[in-house]
Amino acid sequence: MVSHNMTWIKYPSEEFIEIEDIIRIQNIISRFMHIYIALFVPTSLVAGTFNLVTFIKGHTKMEKLDFYLLDLTVTNLLVTLFSFTAITRPEYISTTNLSCGVLSFFFNICYFNAQYIQIVMSYTLLFQNYLPCLNMVMLIKKPLGYVSLVFVCAFISSLGGVMLLGTVGSLHENTLCQVDPLTAWPEYEIVKFSLGFGMALIIKVVFFTLLIGKLVRKDAPPQKADTSTYLVMLTITLIMFACRLFYNIMLLNRSRHKLQGDNGSPRDELIMNIAELVLFGESCMNNLVILFLHKPCKLALNKSLRNLTKRCRREETHDSIAL
Repeated sequence: MVSHNMTWIKYPSEEFIEIEDIIRIQNIISRFMHIYIALFVPTSLVAGTFNLVTFIKGHTKMEKLDFYLLDLTVTNLLVTLFSFTAITRPEYISTTNLSCGVLSFFFNICYFNAQYIQIVMSYTLLFQNYLPCLNMVMLIKKPLGYVSLVFVCAFISSLGGVMLLGTVGSLHENTLCQVDPLTAWPEYEIVKFSLGFGMALIIKVVFFTLLIGKLVRKDAPPQKADTSTYLVMLTITLIMFACRLFYNIMLLNRSRHKLQGDNGSPRDELIMNIAELVLFGESCMNNLVILFLHKPCKLALNKSLRNLTKRCRREETHDSIAL
C-alpha cells in the first residue's frame, strides 16, 4: 500500500535527473533562506523578546487579551527558534527518525497552539457577548483556563500527527529531516490540514455567520472591546490565514504526490520550502503586530524610544561641553 510504505520517497534534489534545474532551484532556496535569516529572524526575536518583557513587567495588570497575546508571543518565539532547523537549506538536517519525530512533535504543538489560541481570542473577545448560546457549553471563565485548554488540545493534535509519521519500526535509522518529515504517511498532511487549518476555518465561518445573524436581527448586546482589540485581532487573523493557506495548500499537494507514488519535481520542492519559510515568517509578523498595535507594548516601545532619545541628547550635550 503506497500510503503505508514510504521507503521509496526522496527529495527531487537527491535524484540528479536534471542537474541544471536542481542547481537553479537550490540557488533560489538559498537566497530565500538568506533573506529570512537576515531580516525575519532578528526582527522576530527582538520584537518577541520586547513584547515578552513588557507582559512580564505588567503581569499584575494583565487582562484577557494580554494573557492570550503572551501565549502567542511565546509560541512565536519558539517557532522562530524552530526555524533554525532550516538554516542548512537547500540541504536538509541528517538525523534519526526518532529525533526527527521529536522535532516534528514539539513544532506541531506550537503550530496548533497558535491557531487554537487565535480561535479562543476571537470567541472570548469578539463573539462571546454575541453568542450567549455558547456560554452554556464553555464552562471556562478565566483566561488561564482557556490557555490551558488550548495547550491540551494542541498537545493531543500534535500527538496524533506523530502517530502518522510511520517511523515506529525504524526509529534509529538515518533520514533527512524537516519540521514536516517528507517520509510521513499522506494521512499526516491531511490530518495536519484538517486540525490546524480546515477545522479552524469552519469554526470562524460559524462564528461570523452567527454574528451576522445577530447583527441583522439587531438583538446583539454592545461590545466592550475597544478599537485596538478589534484591530489586533483582525490583523493577526488575516496574517495567519494568508500564511497558513499557502502552506496548507502545499502540504495537500505533497500528500497528493505521495498518494500517486510520485516524488514531485524540483519546482515542487522549491515551493514547499518557500511555503515553510512563509509559515516561519508568520511568527515575525505577529510579533510586530503585537508590538505596534497592542496598547501596552506600543506604549512601552514609545517610552523606550523617548528614554533612548533623551540619553543620546545628554551624551551629545556632555560631549559638546567637554569640547
